[in-house]
Amino acid sequence: MINKLMVRIILLLLATGVISCTSVNRYNQRLVTPIPVVKLQKDIQFIERKLHRLYPNLYGYISKEQLAFKFDSIRKVVNRPMTTKEFYFVIAPVIASVRQGHMTTGLPQPLATKAQRKHFKNRGEGPLTQFTTEWINHKMIVLKHRSDKKYLKPGAEIVSINGITPQALYTKFRPTLTSDGFNETYIRRGFGKRLSIYYTGELGLQDSLQMVFKQKDSLYSEWIKRKAKPIKKNTIKSTQKMTKTQPKDTLKPLDSLSKTPKKEPRFTRKERRIFDWDPTTKEFSVALKKSVLDSSLYVLRIKNFSGSKHHKAYSLLFDSIKKMNLAVLVLDLRDNPGGRIGDAVNLYRHFIDKETILLRPSEVTSKTSLWKLGVLPKLSPIGYPFFLAGYPFYMGFSYFRTTKRPEGGYQYKLVGSRTIKPATNAYLGKLFVLINGGSFSAACIESVALKNRPNTYFVGEETGGAFNGTVAGIMPVVRLPYSKISVRLGLMNVQTIAQSEREGRGVFPDITILPTIEDRVKARDPELEYVVKMVQQSR
Repeated sequence: MINKLMVRIILLLLATGVISCTSVNRYNQRLVTPIPVVKLQKDIQFIERKLHRLYPNLYGYISKEQLAFKFDSIRKVVNRPMTTKEFYFVIAPVIASVRQGHMTTGLPQPLATKAQRKHFKNRGEGPLTQFTTEWINHKMIVLKHRSDKKYLKPGAEIVSINGITPQALYTKFRPTLTSDGFNETYIRRGFGKRLSIYYTGELGLQDSLQMVFKQKDSLYSEWIKRKAKPIKKNTIKSTQKMTKTQPKDTLKPLDSLSKTPKKEPRFTRKERRIFDWDPTTKEFSVALKKSVLDSSLYVLRIKNFSGSKHHKAYSLLFDSIKKMNLAVLVLDLRDNPGGRIGDAVNLYRHFIDKETILLRPSEVTSKTSLWKLGVLPKLSPIGYPFFLAGYPFYMGFSYFRTTKRPEGGYQYKLVGSRTIKPATNAYLGKLFVLINGGSFSAACIESVALKNRPNTYFVGEETGGAFNGTVAGIMPVVRLPYSKISVRLGLMNVQTIAQSEREGRGVFPDITILPTIEDRVKARDPELEYVVKMVQQSR
């Protein structure tokens, strides 16, 4: 069996090499060429087989009969040749009906030629990326922008882009979106984050876009063009001079070489690595800060569970928390999309005082289903030999780690399925946890774990992830053979020991607080304001 799989991998590598040699124009032409009915029917059969073979808990939120009916229905709809995009809006809603937020269907986008990429790079930042927006109350609201339209203020609404309204896009793409289960909080935030992707899919990459804004009671129609980033001559000269006179490892951060340096703390390379520095947002993924509303209140912000050194970050931060002897701590998990289960478990052990088990053994469909890694498209050609050398060892390891479940089927134990020991510097005081619809995947599992912790209170809105678990873990991407539509599949049904009677719903807050448009525009934090008020009243 292993030899057969290795042959498939080698054939896939060869196929990848052939595809990479295909011209961009030929690829783009294929996306707009109608695909014969016979091939589309084979794509439907392909993804239906993949779901049954690889996807655990496939019928968690939909019955077997209902899903079969949906597949039979689209077989009848596909009675004429369709382009990839047309077929996407047929197949994606069926996949979304499984109601698992990690399983996403991607629409292949046209590729830019080398000349086009060079052109866009020279012309600068695209029109859409100049705006930071949020989907609030069914409106696309501008929170910040870097365009040259100085009259636009935070709170302006984008009415349309090249004649397409955000509301029309929502109507078009809503059937393709899902959360874990039946909650709607993740849908709203997920659509808002993908809005620029949807517009790019509809309009393609453009040098300029005609955007209509509504500010107060007035409408403004503007052409937003690409914006070249200014080049700081002084910075370049200073950098060149420093490079000639000093060893590379003693260079100061680039910002410090400018005559007008930005006012931000300077961090060492080690700190940036451990706390996962994001140069775009100028923020760490893991950070402990004083609240600007009350200097005695500290907020531990976890933006994701994907940083490479989170375990070291937690150790250092909780050492500081213990030394400060804090009576109250705020844990901010808002808009945390998740990441590695191991990082979430490591954080959890810093909030408990006794040994516990967080997760049930994860359900998988077979002893070999985890072999479907789906990493090949992400590898560079240099990485192929290393992958081929190490993959057989992974196959053997996962095969023997996958065992039979007492109730039938197979299971695989993640780190949270084993006994978790408390950290020596664990915080056991009063804890406020901030959550919202963007709290998903591992962030939702963290919330479930803390829900039964004593002296812990949740503030915000229902999480986007489901209380009773999610299908995730290893998540390969499979591509339909003819339409080339990609579908990301979870291979593990990850469930917490604690379960809720509300099937298909998230973790609910003890106090529900929903920010308004005015809150977002003025950068107010009503959830944290509530916590500060409660803490001050209890003193």
